[in-house]
Amino acid sequence: MLFNVNVNTYPTGRSPKGKFYFGENTSKLCKDRPKDCQIGNMLDYEQFAEKMKSCDYEHKSMFRTCGIDFNVATTSVIHDKFVGNMFSYTKLNSMPSLTNDWTIYHNMEIKTNPTVYINLDEKEVLIAGTSFLGEIKKCVFTIIGYSMPLQGRFPMHCSAFEYNDNTALMFGLSGTGKTTLSADPEYQLIGDDEIVWDEAGLTYVETGCYAKTDGLNRETQPTIFQAMDNAKSLGMIIIENEKEPNARSSYPIHCVPNAITNKALFDHPKDVFFLALDATGTLPAVSKIEGMGIRKLFETGYTSKMPGTEDGVNEIQKVYSPCYGSPFMPLPVKTYSDLLMDRVTEEDSNVFLVNTGMDKTGNRFPLDKTRACIKQAINGEYTTNDIEWTNPIQPCKVGTIQLKELVGV
Repeated sequence: MLFNVNVNTYPTGRSPKGKFYFGENTSKLCKDRPKDCQIGNMLDYEQFAEKMKSCDYEHKSMFRTCGIDFNVATTSVIHDKFVGNMFSYTKLNSMPSLTNDWTIYHNMEIKTNPTVYINLDEKEVLIAGTSFLGEIKKCVFTIIGYSMPLQGRFPMHCSAFEYNDNTALMFGLSGTGKTTLSADPEYQLIGDDEIVWDEAGLTYVETGCYAKTDGLNRETQPTIFQAMDNAKSLGMIIIENEKEPNARSSYPIHCVPNAITNKALFDHPKDVFFLALDATGTLPAVSKIEGMGIRKLFETGYTSKMPGTEDGVNEIQKVYSPCYGSPFMPLPVKTYSDLLMDRVTEEDSNVFLVNTGMDKTGNRFPLDKTRACIKQAINGEYTTNDIEWTNPIQPCKVGTIQLKELVGV
């Protein structure tokens, strides 16, 4: 389907209040985060599933990611195209097969409040009452977030890239800069939002990008705009809610200059960055974290939620999202932090905390300064001023980084 799309969707963000899990396997979910792990009544699911499955679905496709087969049936040609942009998919002529791993039904015709039902036993997802494109994408990632730890693999809400022969990760909630910072012209992009890390290395979840474009310009983000231009010339660009705070563009990763598209397994990361959009101006530009500080920061996931990323979020809010992606990590938080610590310890990865928000004066750190800080951290061009806790049970070290002079920044 080679045609460009410019569409307004409603709501303009995800609908977490309408997301529920069903089935006996909900016993595995985290009990400490009821807002992110809502468990529904099975009768509600059965009634809604009967209604959803009685409809005709003109657009059907399938794809595989991280060893899981997904079949998607939707009533919308635009959402079908979005799935094609984000995943390496194959068009189907028949209804989804019962032999696949997971089936997603997406319906734009049923009139209802935003509804996202995930049946962990039947391996079905029902989406209705919302046209926001990212709802499908994040349901896929929720399934990855649930399934991978059961296989000993670590699902991550992060971007990944290569720079100077090193691989790096950037964790962060939507709006903190994962896509923006990883789209540096000097980087080779692996994936901009969702990655899996196991003993073999890194694997991407998606073969597309879903870039937040509000406030971007060609001067500061040439890579993203070149990717959008390339996608437009190929009839593959989807522009969503162009004039809204959560404006986004979807395009295949092969449209990104310097993206790595010829392999699916990548080296273990030497450097890991936690991104926090600190609206209080408390955090320094970059800090190095060691020991239990890594676990604590990951389990806390401090940042500020940006307007438009969820329905009803219209101003900057201070939030704590465990794993830097709590809505997509439904198992107990310790499950994910154990996997992180295992991987970081085994690979001796450096871990940094980067403030992509405000400095002490209340002004946002310039993008070019943040990029320069990250590159110096990767290149090892810094010294640390450490503050160390000597608690033998939970040793922790946090150090503000003294970078070399940033010429021209």
